[in-house]
Amino acid sequence: MREELDKQLCEKYPLIFKNRNAPMTHTAMCWGFEHGDGWYNIIDVLCGLLYSDYVSAKERYEAVKQYYEKDGKYPWKGGRTITPEILEELRLKMIEQEQLVPVASQVKEKFGGLRFYVDGANKEHHNFIWFAENMSYRTCEECGAPGKLYTQGWHTTLCEHHAKERGYEEETEE
Repeated sequence: MREELDKQLCEKYPLIFKNRNAPMTHTAMCWGFEHGDGWYNIIDVLCGLLYSDYVSAKERYEAVKQYYEKDGKYPWKGGRTITPEILEELRLKMIEQEQLVPVASQVKEKFGGLRFYVDGANKEHHNFIWFAENMSYRTCEECGAPGKLYTQGWHTTLCEHHAKERGYEEETEE
């Protein structure tokens, strides 16, 4: 994947890609994203899902903190008082969710599909990853257009244009 797209993902999801530049003795992310640009959107959506609980907890904490600092009450009519205990509970929930964000250990193409390996994932995270990996078999690795898996020699998922460009022939179903 192009360096600019690599950088965008790492900046947008720093918790997932916190080991992006760690040494190879620590992670395979030191080699970056080992696939074409076409899967950028799949990875972006996947990371958004992996981040969603943390982002929700963070936004809730920050919003309530603003109300607390303004006048100590929720903004709606009859809003109850925000206590320091409520604020601390939300801060701890945010920290808990931050620690639950999985960390990518390798992102690459293998046998024509995306592989997204992580540490610290739960079942829901693995379901999101499974879905993203399956979507990659229907998405051109080069450009992101609808594609299909070609298995003539090297396994690769490409759109018709990139398949022809690389010399892959239309596969016949038997």
